[in-house]
Amino acid sequence: MLLHGIMSSIAEFYSRNLANEVSKGMSQKAITGGTNGKAPMGYLNVVKKDELGREMRTVDLDPERAPIVKWAFEAYASGNYSTASLRDELIDRGLTTVPTPKPPKKAPSLSAVHRMLSNRYYKGKVSFRGAVYEGMHEPLVPTEIWYRVQAVLSSHRASGEKTQVHDHYLKGSLYCGQCGSRLIMTKAKNRQGVIYPYFMCAGRHSKRTNCEQKAMYIPDVERAVEDYYKQVQIPEHIVTALRELVTSEFDRLQATTKQQQEAYTREREDLIAERTKLLQAHYAGAVPLELLKTEQERIAKRLAFLEAQIEAGTLEYEQAQAHLEDCLALAGDCHAIYMSIDDSLRRTANQAFFDKLYITEADAVDGQAGEPFDILFNPEVQSTALRRKQAGGDQSGDQTANVAGLNKDQLVPPRGFEPLAFGTGNRRSIP
Repeated sequence: MLLHGIMSSIAEFYSRNLANEVSKGMSQKAITGGTNGKAPMGYLNVVKKDELGREMRTVDLDPERAPIVKWAFEAYASGNYSTASLRDELIDRGLTTVPTPKPPKKAPSLSAVHRMLSNRYYKGKVSFRGAVYEGMHEPLVPTEIWYRVQAVLSSHRASGEKTQVHDHYLKGSLYCGQCGSRLIMTKAKNRQGVIYPYFMCAGRHSKRTNCEQKAMYIPDVERAVEDYYKQVQIPEHIVTALRELVTSEFDRLQATTKQQQEAYTREREDLIAERTKLLQAHYAGAVPLELLKTEQERIAKRLAFLEAQIEAGTLEYEQAQAHLEDCLALAGDCHAIYMSIDDSLRRTANQAFFDKLYITEADAVDGQAGEPFDILFNPEVQSTALRRKQAGGDQSGDQTANVAGLNKDQLVPPRGFEPLAFGTGNRRSIP
């Protein structure tokens, strides 16, 4: 019994140790850009040999499926397809899963198409345990197209609609000005058979609220939204003043970040020196191997963190400043942009500029702008920017930082810098 218990403990230890080693190997493979597990649709797992004749497992493009998958991203980015209609088209084009010895090839399911469109792998990234790394495989889809697809997916999720029933580009963006419920579409038919489309309050329709908002004729609502864009569009002289205000705030934030980066750089140099001393002490017999491994792992983790912070510190404000520069250009031209794009792009524009558009019975619109347009459309921020410009821009950084809503968390939105594209034509794209 004692021997059996000892052997069981050894077997359990071996199993756990093996699992840890496999996990470490998979993590290291992902960090170096490798692909763990089965490659997604459009790629094939292959075995190649390096210059020394050693076998190397890698990923190549699937010559049969890759062109169809690439077309799927481009088609969905146009906004002319729902996920269901795209799946039907992919099946007609002959897209199937890769056959294996057990399950044969079959048409992709609806959920598989959705996962495919959301997968970062197609733009050259590898995800493992919540972290994203630069992949060694060839990207199948340009980054701009991938982001545009995510914007269309987000707009379809936000609209909460089934495209085959009462489709309209304003669905999902409009809310009742009285009770705050979402507006839904309905159609009324007169005695002559003429159909009139209306927006009505979902709270009143379901009797969840005591709202008395009457149904609103859809063409009137469309014109009201167009007029609202004209009201919020920022004049050119205010855009110039806002640009100067935002630039001054970025300069102040960058100065603070520069000091932090210098501290990170000094710490990195100290860690590199510490690692060298540890290695020398190990060679001299003063540090045992196990302690050396533990310390080296600690130093490596901290160095990886510092490297990421140093690199991100430079790119963060450059990307955020470019992001806001694009937003300023869009805010100064939002009405012209809105009037020049088609319905599918208007849906994305509404959801990019505004979190919600409240409609009252008189077809008056009151928009709740999304980040960072809530800052740019803010009359108080615009007034402060004009006063600062008229005063010659000599206000102190502290005064600039106290402008309502103008802080780092909103200048650099939590969602990051991935652009929300809303057009493939000659108009600008929502960042």
